Amino acid sequence: MSDDILRYTDLAAAIQLAKANGLSTREIVRELTRGMSYTDALKRARMAAPLLDIGVMDFMRLRKNE
Repeated sequence: MSDDILRYTDLAAAIQLAKANGLSTREIVRELTRGMSYTDALKRARMAAPLLDIGVMDFMRLRKNE
């Protein structure tokens, strides 16, 4: 197999799996946005925040290192 094969994961399934393994919402948010620019993270927040039962702005706040 080639290394350039794209892999896709269902976002809802990934979040459900992370929750089942005991990750906190903050940990999930940080993993979902690791290495992303603010703009890309905001796009991801719009998709993932409803799945985490939080708002987009809460998602972006959790992303910060505070």
